Amino acid sequence: MSENLAQPERLTPLVQRLRAPNPGPMTLTGTNSYIVGSGPDFIVLDPGPDIPGHIEALARAVSDAGGYLKTIVVTHGHPDHYPGAQGLSRLTGAPVAAYRDAAFPHTQNLEDGATIPANRVTLTAIFTPGHAADHLCFFLAEEKALFTGDNILGTGTTVVAPPKGNMADYLASLRLLQAAWSHAETIYGGHGPEIKTPAAKIEEYLNHRQARQQQLMEALAAGESTVPQLVERIYQDVERRLWPVAARQVLAYLIMLEQTGQVRAVEFVPTDVPSPADQASDALLNPAGTLDPVAAAELGISNRPADQPEKLKRYSLAG
Repeated sequence: MSENLAQPERLTPLVQRLRAPNPGPMTLTGTNSYIVGSGPDFIVLDPGPDIPGHIEALARAVSDAGGYLKTIVVTHGHPDHYPGAQGLSRLTGAPVAAYRDAAFPHTQNLEDGATIPANRVTLTAIFTPGHAADHLCFFLAEEKALFTGDNILGTGTTVVAPPKGNMADYLASLRLLQAAWSHAETIYGGHGPEIKTPAAKIEEYLNHRQARQQQLMEALAAGESTVPQLVERIYQDVERRLWPVAARQVLAYLIMLEQTGQVRAVEFVPTDVPSPADQASDALLNPAGTLDPVAAAELGISNRPADQPEKLKRYSLAG
């Protein structure tokens, strides 16, 4: 192992955090990896990206405590959360646990309600799709702590990007957390600082989504019909460089509202000489150039073949 490895931050007697060195627009200050337990066996949650120094630091933290790694748990299959699991598994021999339908390599399938035990601690899996189809949150009963992956972040709000991000599922997951798990005393998100007011944060997240949906409905009522028009009206206080992210949020809402019959969508094919509106829609929904793997996954770009760009549509209120 390398010397001078980063040291985890002890948050409680049972939880340590080691932040991966991968800061960025989508990852904030970096992916939060957590070491859970008091020994001799430990659980690591979200080893993060495949950065050897970070993986070695996680393994070293466990061995320095005189223990061993019993299980590696991954919240979801985005490239800032799961790739390090394989390297950490090779280094320690620990199995990788993830949702049963997760596409990335794992050796233990988890269902909603499954438990992951270690000495004096138990994590309970909570199926919370929306941000990703394979997303799990975890509850640490011994400290009433909720590990929320990317469903709830320590700072800001999370991205819900089609085709694998689903707004209806995401809202249902937030409501589930509110109904069944808001008695938690701490939220540890996949990025950002811990949250000491879980019930208020979940309520804030739901209120934010409801407000955005209302803004979208009002924009449609005012005659805005394309994604760029909707983004410009709703996200005018957001930096333009982030408008492709906003566009995916708008698209997620529109898909949900179309499925519930509140919005009507009409597909259109750009002409040989596309209009400025058509060009703007295509640029926002099908960004040109090279995106880093995290941004591509978060925005849903990596899930769509290059020869199958997002179809352009015009939207209006139904009825």
